[in-house]
Amino acid sequence: MVLKKIYFVINFTIFFIHGLAQQQVHVKYYHVRSAIATLAEDLYIKDNNVISIQDSVINFNTAGTGSISAIKPGNKIVTKDYYISKLNGGDIKDFFFTGSFRDTDYFIHDKVTKPVWSIDETKTKKILGYNCLKATANFRGSSVTAYFTKELPYSAGPFKFFGLPGLILDVRENDKNYNMWKAEKVELTVDPKINFTPQFTNYPKTEMRQFIETKEAKQNKEMADLLSKLPPGTQMDTPEPKNRLGLEKIFEWER
Repeated sequence: MVLKKIYFVINFTIFFIHGLAQQQVHVKYYHVRSAIATLAEDLYIKDNNVISIQDSVINFNTAGTGSISAIKPGNKIVTKDYYISKLNGGDIKDFFFTGSFRDTDYFIHDKVTKPVWSIDETKTKKILGYNCLKATANFRGSSVTAYFTKELPYSAGPFKFFGLPGLILDVRENDKNYNMWKAEKVELTVDPKINFTPQFTNYPKTEMRQFIETKEAKQNKEMADLLSKLPPGTQMDTPEPKNRLGLEKIFEWER
């Protein structure tokens, strides 16, 4: 009788793990990119493949800010960004993603070091019915807080987040009201039309370091050209790398 019980437990465990291994996941996040721009981001996981697609419509809302007078509240701009990776247990993950600069789209390879996560199992939160634990880390110069669930045992999340023993359902930069992702829907199915390995053959291909250095060199040249047209003695502050806008403020090669 005891042997039968052990046999049942072993077989049930194997069946449960196999079911998770075959499970497909789609998470829709509400993503606040900046103080004025919000969009959706859809994360898809199937087998060992991961792709995150930032929605094709960015909703702008400048009400009360007055920062961009040319964009009226509620205006929309069409765009789409892809973040492609694999599930793995390494300390460095290869991401292939699309980015743009000055009306040119690029297909960029980025090697991201796994954040050193600190998990606090005493801090919990229920998100869409899933039990989540709190974790904190420094991600490329930004202090972030995430909530992840072991009930979906995938080391993945939106954007370039990974490295926790479960799927990230909420992550945000601390002390900011932007640079945040919050799960709005979780589905255990994936649209069969999702292409996990788009090639973007028409996009110039580049490495992350080259992309960042080329982009910032052009920005600095544009700033110098602007200063040359201003009255003598005019000074303008040039942001230091650590003061970059966005979540990625310091890259691995700058440490």
